[in-house]
Amino acid sequence: MGDLEKNNSQTSFEDALERTFTVKSIGVLAINETIDGRTYGLDTKAESLTDDEKNLVTWDGPDDPLNPMNTSDRKKFFLILLISLNTFITPLASSMFAPGVKAMDKEFDNDNALLSTMVISIYVLGFAIGPLFIAPLSELYGRQIIYRLSTILFTVFTIGCGECQNFASLMILRMICGLLGATPLALGNGSVADLIPIEKRGRYMAMYVMGPVAGPSIGPLVGGFLAAINWRWIFRLLAIASGVLSVATWVFLEETYAPRILQKKAIRLRKETGNQNLMTAYERQNAHQPPLTQFIRAIVRPCKLLILSPIVTILSLYAAVNYGTFYLLLTTYPSVFEKQYGFGTNTVGLSYLGLGIGSLLCLALMILYSDRLYLKLVDMSESKERKPEYRLVFMIIYTPLVPIGLILYGWSVQKQYHWMVAEVGSFICGLGILGAFLPVMSYLVDAYSIYAASAASASTVVRSLGGAFLPLAESPLYENLNYGWGNTLLAFVILACYPVPLILYYKGESLRKKFTPALI
Repeated sequence: MGDLEKNNSQTSFEDALERTFTVKSIGVLAINETIDGRTYGLDTKAESLTDDEKNLVTWDGPDDPLNPMNTSDRKKFFLILLISLNTFITPLASSMFAPGVKAMDKEFDNDNALLSTMVISIYVLGFAIGPLFIAPLSELYGRQIIYRLSTILFTVFTIGCGECQNFASLMILRMICGLLGATPLALGNGSVADLIPIEKRGRYMAMYVMGPVAGPSIGPLVGGFLAAINWRWIFRLLAIASGVLSVATWVFLEETYAPRILQKKAIRLRKETGNQNLMTAYERQNAHQPPLTQFIRAIVRPCKLLILSPIVTILSLYAAVNYGTFYLLLTTYPSVFEKQYGFGTNTVGLSYLGLGIGSLLCLALMILYSDRLYLKLVDMSESKERKPEYRLVFMIIYTPLVPIGLILYGWSVQKQYHWMVAEVGSFICGLGILGAFLPVMSYLVDAYSIYAASAASASTVVRSLGGAFLPLAESPLYENLNYGWGNTLLAFVILACYPVPLILYYKGESLRKKFTPALI
């Protein structure tokens, strides 16, 4: 344990936080070591400990109630549900306005199709920028305060969107809403990692992802009926829902980030005992760094993961293709179903049901079977090691469904087969896209543990860029290739990505261990 005080190296700090639990011959537990998802501390009464080790603030044994891993299952479920509701509202806002774009264009006298699409895409662009600041801030100041402030500000700026009097102000406010709305997307994965041990994490990750998947699918269904009344009521309803959730978040959401909880404990102990040498491992690591330096290093962390870790880069690009395809379908449904099938403004939202039902079915399957399959693969392995790569099996299974769904949807629309055929294609797309996307999140959380928020943010940035910019290709794609060949081209792109999960399943561990950037 003396290596923690030697240098202020990344290895010593990360080992102190994450290395596997080992019982020492003298019965002392290493700093913040974990077993079965629980973090243990030091026996500060042991005579063999140095003064520095005795002044280290950590958990009071394996059952310390302050340790978020020891939170009751009921409370864990409630906290993750609250976070999932946040991730439902902000992605809901990304697509809910899609049916109201035509009414907005008419009121603001806009006839530029690209600008109309940008009203949707610029919000998702905010999803790409926000995590670069949000995740680092959470690793400095904790998750709770970031969730609280962002939900309140999101509500305020959403109210502003509903009262805009020109196109430019709506675009600016939508961008700001996207930046703030990125908070649950950037931090949710880390919050799950804070609370749930790895062997149970799959079902909770599926529960958390229910929000960002169901939101964009359900949004246009509700938005279609509101747009028939007045497009401004779309934002007013969002503001009401977000306001209620802001109050619930402020009152009920607890801090789950272990370094922040321990820091608060250290502050309290220093005040009570007068011993100013009491510090956590995290505080000791950053004792000689000013807050600005810590913040800059924290901001750089997601970028380092994205650039220096091939695993994060590859999986992020893979997620971007799927996420972009998902948003391309979301933004094009109104025009497709109104032109091809004669749907009205108040009923066009029904066209999203296929995509939404497929996504929800996939979530149910993930909740039921994700952890079971993961533990079965662990048992079948020789080492019995719980490797993140086992999470990628579902990517291998579900990815082929996406091109099948795209081809069925595209050609049924072009040939004007019954709209239910197009809905079946959308259903298959929803099933496949989520099945290929969710394992990426689970993998990053399992692989990067204490820095799960940074890893997830790196991925969120790239995939949100895909969600923001791929829909802008709608007009040239379908005008030149029509719906049949246009969606077939997308299907070929997805199919070309299929080797990714296969390669990473077999070679991901060696790549992950070989390319490990310094994150401190």
